[in-house]
Amino acid sequence: MSKTWFRAAAFAAAALLASTVVSAASAQTAPPVVQSAPAPTAREAAAQMGKGFNLGQMFDNSQHPATLEAARPKIDAYYARGFRNLRIPVTWTEEVAGTTLADPDTGRIDRSAPRLAALTEVIDYALSKPGLYVVLNAHHEKRLKEDGKAQVLEQLWSEISDLYGDRDHRLMFEILNEPHLANHDPMPPATLRNMTGLAYDKIRARDAKRIVIIGGNQWFGAAEMAQAWPNLSKVGGGRDPYVMATFHHYNPWAFAGDNQGDYADAWTDADIRGPMEIMAQWASTTGAGMPVYIGEWGVGWHSRLPTMNCNNVRLFYSRFQAKHASEMHMPTAVWDDGGWFQVFDHATNNFPSNLIDCIDGSCTWASQERFNPACL
Repeated sequence: MSKTWFRAAAFAAAALLASTVVSAASAQTAPPVVQSAPAPTAREAAAQMGKGFNLGQMFDNSQHPATLEAARPKIDAYYARGFRNLRIPVTWTEEVAGTTLADPDTGRIDRSAPRLAALTEVIDYALSKPGLYVVLNAHHEKRLKEDGKAQVLEQLWSEISDLYGDRDHRLMFEILNEPHLANHDPMPPATLRNMTGLAYDKIRARDAKRIVIIGGNQWFGAAEMAQAWPNLSKVGGGRDPYVMATFHHYNPWAFAGDNQGDYADAWTDADIRGPMEIMAQWASTTGAGMPVYIGEWGVGWHSRLPTMNCNNVRLFYSRFQAKHASEMHMPTAVWDDGGWFQVFDHATNNFPSNLIDCIDGSCTWASQERFNPACL
């Protein structure tokens, strides 16, 4: 299993003595990082977030264990490499491993849920890392999106705001990920704006300075923002400095998507730069200068290739962050699910290829040619 889209189908250690396990777990569980330093504006946060990563397929589905023990090595490894934002996709109102975090009909959170306790541990551990920003979202909320359940989303964010309202302002709230319908059509823009506005109001009732992140009305494509947000009346009217825009970048999908055949596609720098420029144009006009966050990007190479030795994929990762996103002043979070879009390997708790080096802008190629045999 890996990230699912409409292009696809929607997307142990040795035992120790008990006392040692308890002691080690207690030592490695970070206390909550409560608000202390002045809250950064969205623009200030974006300037500090830099390159980041997703904790994919952990709290949004059941591919990886939803535990701090499973998340900690990945967080540590990326942090050591200078990554300063972590996006945590979370599915609240749909079942994951047989349980839900929130009632799909009311949005009320089950505060006794073990997965919620584990999520809180991960959030607090990440916030204990100096300078690390954390993006929390509502991810695979299928029925909520399909039925336009505005009151459910409103209640959900009211409760999330209450649960984490005292956390450091490096914790940011992304209201609704990729709000497409069950048939993969976009959510009607007015529906998305109404739902987002209600959730935004609940967040603002708890905290005027918590950064809120908004996106498009289907797959978070760059072109969706102009359709979904012709104005900002539902989210502060362009006068709220604590609002950020986001989009997802898998362009061209024929190359970046999972199960697309080979990876010898002759993509160009314009394929990378184009969506960024579309978002920058919206942000500088309708968006009233709000910053832009690329919340997902990557290549689904592992859906077809057993090992990462494709120079064309390396080139894409080398150009995306270091060349284009950094020049556009857009923080990023690579989609890393440990599977088809793998950068970090959860089985070995390390980076099995040099894609992590490529994100920094330079990495060793297997040979000199861009389309080497390992891309096929």
